[in-house]
Amino acid sequence: MNLDELLRTLESPIVIRPTRRMTQGELESYLDHAANILRGNADHSEFRGYVFALLFYKRISDCFDEEVRTQVATLIAAGMPKEQALLLARDPQNHHFIVPEAAEWKAVARTAKGQLGQALNDAMLAVERANAHRQNNFDGILTGKIDFNKQDELPRDKLVNLINHFGSQAFDRAHVSDDLFGNAYEYLIRNFASKAGKSSGEFYTPAEVGFLMAEILQPQAGMSVCDWAAGSGGLLLQCIRHVKKHGGDVRQLQLHGQESNVTTYNISRINMILHGIPVWEHKQGDSLRDPRHLTAENRLKQVDRVIMNPPFSLEDWGHDTVAAGDKFGRLSYGMPPASNGDWAWLQQIAKSLKDADPDTGVGGQGMVVMSQGVLFRGQPEQTEAEDGQNQKADAEYVIRRGFIEADLIEAIVVLPGKLFYGNNVPGCLVLLNRAKPAARKDKILMIWASRHFQKGNPQNLLRPSDLMRILVPWRAFGDLEAARRLIDEQEIHLINEVEELRDARLADIEDAYGPVLEPLPRLESELATLDALDLKVQAVKDAISPEHPYFHPLAPLQAEVERIENEIAAAGRAEKSALAGRRATAKDEFDVARKKLIDAIKARYKQVAKAVKELGKLKEERDGREQEVKLAAEREITHLTEAAADLQRICASEDDARRYFTVVDRAEIEENEFNLNLPRYVDTFEPEKVLPLTQATTQLATATAAALTTQNALQSLLANISLPGANEGST
Repeated sequence: MNLDELLRTLESPIVIRPTRRMTQGELESYLDHAANILRGNADHSEFRGYVFALLFYKRISDCFDEEVRTQVATLIAAGMPKEQALLLARDPQNHHFIVPEAAEWKAVARTAKGQLGQALNDAMLAVERANAHRQNNFDGILTGKIDFNKQDELPRDKLVNLINHFGSQAFDRAHVSDDLFGNAYEYLIRNFASKAGKSSGEFYTPAEVGFLMAEILQPQAGMSVCDWAAGSGGLLLQCIRHVKKHGGDVRQLQLHGQESNVTTYNISRINMILHGIPVWEHKQGDSLRDPRHLTAENRLKQVDRVIMNPPFSLEDWGHDTVAAGDKFGRLSYGMPPASNGDWAWLQQIAKSLKDADPDTGVGGQGMVVMSQGVLFRGQPEQTEAEDGQNQKADAEYVIRRGFIEADLIEAIVVLPGKLFYGNNVPGCLVLLNRAKPAARKDKILMIWASRHFQKGNPQNLLRPSDLMRILVPWRAFGDLEAARRLIDEQEIHLINEVEELRDARLADIEDAYGPVLEPLPRLESELATLDALDLKVQAVKDAISPEHPYFHPLAPLQAEVERIENEIAAAGRAEKSALAGRRATAKDEFDVARKKLIDAIKARYKQVAKAVKELGKLKEERDGREQEVKLAAEREITHLTEAAADLQRICASEDDARRYFTVVDRAEIEENEFNLNLPRYVDTFEPEKVLPLTQATTQLATATAAALTTQNALQSLLANISLPGANEGST
């Protein structure tokens, strides 16, 4: 390498921040900020439709722009003229989604503040129309119940801030992968749920509850699954994940959803599109007043699985609509009270589950989140002889008794409080089964799962270890010997879940940081070499050799100077004068080259040192995030190990087990007048901790001594206080 080539190498810039994909954590923080822009006294539910529509619009606009750029570059490289390449690259057949040129984000975002609302409305409508031919068409997905001109709903300043915020980050696939963006969209849904007050329960079920429900229902490829209160689609997505995790083809899963709130309905459609769900049947409307998933005979469509989290104790549920009779035949067990729709939902689920298959004996199953009131509200009929007065049976009692006598309820799980956003009332899971296995006939498994959870703000959380305490008795159906055998299996299963999530998060971090940090070892090595160089004049001269990594271009120049000096030493007086001029020229050329090279090395040293410092910070950042993920996984695994050991203890004793779960037969339920309140069957009493007498005496003595010390200190303080007017005898 000659001097010019080496100088060009030394002077070449170091690119240390190429395009870096966002990590899940970074994207979640970014979306947190978007939600924070909307801070104020208003319910966040007022804004969510606008935010989710804007985010989806930005995503598909950036991805479309990315696809166009990539295709144009490929076509031009193949020799096609730029204008023709641009035209062909925008062909709708070449894209997942279409964004008309005038409706692209980069064009609309530059609109003046006063015209921004209308520009967004026009762009959203244009995108919907351009994608009307798609299988999951966009009809109303960006415009339903959304008008960006309504400043009373979304103040213009907040809108501008959102546009600027979303405009600061590219959401194409180079920066955010499809899986990452789909997960982040769900995270934003959860974020809004945490801030949306009472309305949040309408559209979001905590992921860990959804995971538990899918684990119990075990949907499989080929099954039909319905959520009559679909919200943002999270429970159906949990069923999809369950099928994927067990190697099933989700394209064979028949998905049905219905949601009454238009904004939430559109959010769920976006959620499914972003997760790449190819086919699902989603309807908008009130499921109790106007169920939309019907057969050709106008009856409720029957499905293999129903998974639901409807509004708790809905007051205006549609009693007026069915008061004269329900044309869908759902209320065969009784008419729910006008002020509470819980049993209307449960009867709708029961009606939409498939009957037992005559060949396999397997029928439909449904799992629903309910308020615990469904377990015990309502009183049986009372006669004057029994109670001193005549009283008809309450409606909810009659329906609950009907469900029990029809043997529809297979299991009940009472959950901790504060799990569900917007509702701190402890909920329960009710599992319905149209065709129980013979061993479970006329029996109900009851699980008291309210003791173990992670306290959080604003909501509590169910950890994997807490889920295991539910899944083990469920899979064993209360059989203690079977439960003991299952504990290790479930522990391994859930540890694998934790490890898979950990590995996915670590891979996510490495995918984001790895390409950027790839040159760090080479730059660190180069910096060490540069740092070891002595750039003093004589040191450089002494170090010059044809093999030196930096000084080798100076070797021929130095050799030329030395050669001329040797000639001068051997020449006569007359020749020396002529050779002196050549030596001066050669020496000047050497000095200039040496100075250029040393300056370039110094500049390179600064550039490499800066790059190493910046990349070092990124490496520390990456290592810190990886450590957080590893520590979180270790904590979860520790909790699982501890819970497994505790379950072994619990399942070794019938008395201990009954504090957590039990199987109750029909006779015992009848004795309790069809009341399913779990404390009647499970020992939910928490015994007080008993201290040995010596320990209690020691604690009492310590507390007494501390109180005496405090009292003496107070008396001393009061004695030293000089009160106003004390010299005049005042008190």
